[in-house]
Amino acid sequence: MQLVEQYIRLCALRPTDSVGRPLEITLAEVAAILCCTLRNATLTLKKMQARGWLGWQPGRGRGNHSVLTLLLEPADLLLSVAKELAQTGEIRASQELMQQYGEAWPTFSQNFSLWMKSQFGARVTREKGSNSRVDTLRLLLDRPFEALDPIHVLLRSQTHLVKHLFDTLVRFDPLTKRIEPQLAFHWETDESGKHWTFYLRKGVLFHHGRLLTADDVRFSLLRLMEQSFKHRWLARSIESVNVCDDYVVTIELKERDELFLQALSKEQLSIVPRDYTEQMGEQFSRLPVGTGPFRVVRHDDSMLVLEAFAPYFAGRPFLDKIEIWCVPGMGQADWADESVLTVAKASSLQEAEAELAWNEVARQEKCFQYVSLNAAKKGPLADASFRSLLAELLAGPALREELQGGREQAEVWGGYRQTAGSTPDDPAEIARLVDARGYGKETLSLYTYPDADHIEDAEWIRDKAKAYGIPIEIQYATPEELALPALLQHADLVVDSANVDERTELSLVEFLLAEALSITHHLTAHGKAELERLIRSLGQTTLTEERQTIVRTMMEKLMADHIFVPLYANRVEMKAHPRLSGISLDAYGWIDFRTVFGR
Repeated sequence: MQLVEQYIRLCALRPTDSVGRPLEITLAEVAAILCCTLRNATLTLKKMQARGWLGWQPGRGRGNHSVLTLLLEPADLLLSVAKELAQTGEIRASQELMQQYGEAWPTFSQNFSLWMKSQFGARVTREKGSNSRVDTLRLLLDRPFEALDPIHVLLRSQTHLVKHLFDTLVRFDPLTKRIEPQLAFHWETDESGKHWTFYLRKGVLFHHGRLLTADDVRFSLLRLMEQSFKHRWLARSIESVNVCDDYVVTIELKERDELFLQALSKEQLSIVPRDYTEQMGEQFSRLPVGTGPFRVVRHDDSMLVLEAFAPYFAGRPFLDKIEIWCVPGMGQADWADESVLTVAKASSLQEAEAELAWNEVARQEKCFQYVSLNAAKKGPLADASFRSLLAELLAGPALREELQGGREQAEVWGGYRQTAGSTPDDPAEIARLVDARGYGKETLSLYTYPDADHIEDAEWIRDKAKAYGIPIEIQYATPEELALPALLQHADLVVDSANVDERTELSLVEFLLAEALSITHHLTAHGKAELERLIRSLGQTTLTEERQTIVRTMMEKLMADHIFVPLYANRVEMKAHPRLSGISLDAYGWIDFRTVFGR
């Protein structure tokens, strides 16, 4: 970076016609411009000359003029250096270069942004020497990943990566909606449904080379139960975990739980190696080790790099490498929202491939955005009639119509679909209804993430409420901050999204019990007790119709109490290059890297 700055200083000598024209100058003058000694000036000029930035012909004898020829425009030099930094993985440094000089040289900023966008997608290269094919999928993110420890992940993007780095005892097939073998190839339970025995596959390797054993399973389950307030609800029915031998583990439940196997399939209950996890401590989140199809080889503020794990017991993935570049301010808040998954190709192929039909993949996420109303906090929202009115004012249809942007009506548990409220259209009449609830104009606090869609939603809610005389103050927090029970208990309203997939009933239980989500903290004591009873009933019954009835009852209870307002679900649309196959979107709207391959 210092060398770049020094070159730009030299260019300032002749700002309009410096490039390519020889300039007579003494070494002492160069040293003065660069603010260094004569010796350092000579070394700096040699470095620049070796890089092809300039020509330098020293004068003979002390005091004689030398000849300096600048060979690159500053914008071209900056672009070349920024590309080199990015290609060597120094994404943060390339961004700092653009922030420092982009305003002074707009063409540099524009050309670098265009070049960066061309770098993403599927790429095929050849290894030097062996000429072996290397398939890389390169993606864009506007912020670095923090935690990749299964028991601490919060965002769905983190959870999605955990699924590729780790395995669970069993897996849930979203197509058949059945539990399938994973690390355990067989399991059995007794008539009570409380005593479970799992038989582990032999020969399963962790990424650091050690074989999986039952001790790792016991360690992983107890670790979540003891260390993760965010996800310990998953193990709420577990009484004890015992190792029988290296490949057999038993789990005792407090009572029958029909959702137990589904809970074991959740990414947060992934199995980790005891030795490596204890050795790494807090650094395990940065450089995790699992048994999954990919392993982490680099994880810093610039880039996350995953490589295929060749000994993977379920079969090596086709992709050799996944690179996720962190480019702040350039991309979407979430790489899964990228609309095009392309293939980097040579210019000679561009015309031929322009005629090929791109594959369009689209689906509505099962996850949905909502705003929760804190009925457990002393204040205006403790009044059920005021919550009812506010819930109707914030109903999703109006928000979706005004904000649009892929927002669609969501179908939440039990097929519930929110319709427009029955409040009058006249703002004055609504204000009268607000006053009639005894509302004293207290300012309500609304907490959410500073992501683009959350900001839009929060500002819409604030402006909508303000029009009816209800002041709302928006507070932005990081995902880690917004997972803290104390903050959630303090907030009057929270805008967040619910994690929903094909494990419908388990998703509802997560929504109600996960301490990193707002609902469990916003329920009244009576409402929480009633829902706890229904959740217990859900785990006890084996009849599908009874379970559906329980889910409907739970939803009716939540909606009658006006604890949350569903806002919308996002529609995810993607175009994949015709040379890419195996592209599909899951319930969270993301690509399964294990199935992607290029032709």
